[in-house]
Amino acid sequence: MSTKEKAFYIFNQLTEEQLEAFVILFGKNFGFIPEEAPDEWDGAMIADSREDNDESMSLDDFVKELGFNPNDLRI
Repeated sequence: MSTKEKAFYIFNQLTEEQLEAFVILFGKNFGFIPEEAPDEWDGAMIADSREDNDESMSLDDFVKELGFNPNDLRI
């Protein structure tokens, strides 16, 4: 069972009250995560990860690998 299928299975088991809480928690805020440039700490972490790994991929490629369209996730 894929992650998406598991998520739908769990979602379909939620009560009406749980669904309402889910919508309150995620419905209003999901599309409003601002995209920010990496700060100094983020830059250091990115540099460290490149040193520790021979392979890397862009965030867009990672999102595609998960089966999503990166453009659908942009604000």
